[in-house]
Amino acid sequence: VVETESRPRTATALLLDLSFSMPLRGHWVPAKRMALALHALIVGKYPQDSLYLIGFSDYARRMEASDLASVGWEDVHGTNMEHAFMLAGRVLAEDPRSIKQVIMVTDGEPTAHLDDGYALFNWPPIPETIEKTLRQAMRLARSNISINVFMLDTSPGLEEFMARLSSLTGGEIFRADSAEIGQTVIGSYLRERRKRAS
Repeated sequence: VVETESRPRTATALLLDLSFSMPLRGHWVPAKRMALALHALIVGKYPQDSLYLIGFSDYARRMEASDLASVGWEDVHGTNMEHAFMLAGRVLAEDPRSIKQVIMVTDGEPTAHLDDGYALFNWPPIPETIEKTLRQAMRLARSNISINVFMLDTSPGLEEFMARLSSLTGGEIFRADSAEIGQTVIGSYLRERRKRAS
């Protein structure tokens, strides 16, 4: 009982890129397996923790673990990280756990943002999309929500955006191979829990 009570209780929002580039580059199936494995780990070993699954392409939406068994990538244009960060902020604000984090898995830079509630897509990304996305990430950081991003690609635009995100929010950015994304994300989750517990 004492051991259980002393463990940190963590709320995690896992943001999973559902855009067309994910299957195009062979990232979708490994990412989906990773999400299912993280869900199984938390339910089985850390039931005092919570996990919120959020998929995003042109828009972001809440998902359940059961959705991952059937959901596929979306044949639409747009990687709307702004909406994903916004939704993550909402669900984590309602969670009573004191430790909160966002884990994002993506292979692209932000190419869409909300304009009067509708997704506006541009390629290459326009400054407004970049700035709106960074503002949402900064809101998370100000709410003491840590941000960890796992990049499945290393394009110059993505690298530049992630460097700015890390600088503005204190978030950590990891380069990850899709074949190893499961063990990479779960390993990071476990290391963070051990660090907080100590």
